[in-house]
Amino acid sequence: MKSTYTTRTPGVPFLLLPAVVSLLAPSAGAFQFDPFATPSAEETATFDKIWGGLVLYKNDANPLLQEFKLIGKYQGQYHWLDSDQGDDAEWEDRRFRFGFDAKMLEKTLELRATFQSTDNFDPFYNGLEDAYLKWKPTKSFTLTAGHMKPLIGYFDWLQSSDLQQTFDSSQVFNQLRVNRILGLTAEGKVGDFSWQVGGYSNDSDKEFGKFGGEYSVGAGIGYDAKAAFGWERADFRLDWIHSGHDKDDYLFTRYDDIVSATFWGQEGPFQLVVEGFNGSGGEGRDGDVFGMFVQPMYDIIPKRLQLVGRYSFTTGDGPDSVIRQNRYEGEAPFLTGGGRGDEYHALYLGAQYFIYGDKLKLMAGGEYAHLDGGGNGGDYEGLTWLTGVRVYF
Repeated sequence: MKSTYTTRTPGVPFLLLPAVVSLLAPSAGAFQFDPFATPSAEETATFDKIWGGLVLYKNDANPLLQEFKLIGKYQGQYHWLDSDQGDDAEWEDRRFRFGFDAKMLEKTLELRATFQSTDNFDPFYNGLEDAYLKWKPTKSFTLTAGHMKPLIGYFDWLQSSDLQQTFDSSQVFNQLRVNRILGLTAEGKVGDFSWQVGGYSNDSDKEFGKFGGEYSVGAGIGYDAKAAFGWERADFRLDWIHSGHDKDDYLFTRYDDIVSATFWGQEGPFQLVVEGFNGSGGEGRDGDVFGMFVQPMYDIIPKRLQLVGRYSFTTGDGPDSVIRQNRYEGEAPFLTGGGRGDEYHALYLGAQYFIYGDKLKLMAGGEYAHLDGGGNGGDYEGLTWLTGVRVYF
């Protein structure tokens, strides 16, 4: 089997990490760093002080503006792909985003604006990430308008990538063609129940779009069952989005309806997430699809080292209805059939090492994947190894 490897020099932010660490060294001397123990109070307080320097203004007595801070993230990673359709290896500057967050009117109104860079910074500006106003007049009601995440996929999508335990979302979510979108959403809580509704413009592009396409509407309901389970966390969530279709649509183009169902539980050092997605109303190669994943997590050293596993399964209505992961299975140089099939299985095992919680951590893992090639016989089988760094503020 012929192999092809591609290499790339790590990006500028990654190369700057040693310089950043050296700048932090004087402050770091305030505590004794133990790499095999839960972070001490002194260690956490030191990092809190460093990250707190990004809060440029804070005054709860000001009736108009209470807080203004810089926000951003950098995610870099290296992968080695070994597959039956060729090999690949390279560094990727996966995400770089920068902007600000402002809390106003007694912290009932939040203004957030961030831009994102293209992978590997070419070009440097690649549109908006978040650009929205969020109004929260009470603890149980929130109204959000702007460029934001549509409310689907409670764990795999709605949780910030800053907190992500794996290197990428599940295969089934990635093929649904969901991304940040211009919309208006309302969310609320009544006792142990939560609800959400939203409307979105499918013509949203890297900014706000041109309002030339169709629209989507969605709704969802959740239930906090920790009292019934006796656990620290036991969340159930069901969300749905229905989309019209037009030639000018940029998002929600594959399916008429997307449904996600989630269970997320935690007790002590153990967490378990089970989440499923169903896309229906697709046409042609994009036949109806169902996929789910089971993701257990266990804290080997509390707040320092976490073991993460994930099993993913997807099946579709049609020989080409299931699409392999774009990262990094799509990089196989001899991929046949466009990387499409009718059944997908994947098993991920990895770990997270927390230096300052999710705000500064190292990650490593490997994922085995198999895609049945459906009608064209282009089966895929491969193993991807990954290492990376995550920083957010």
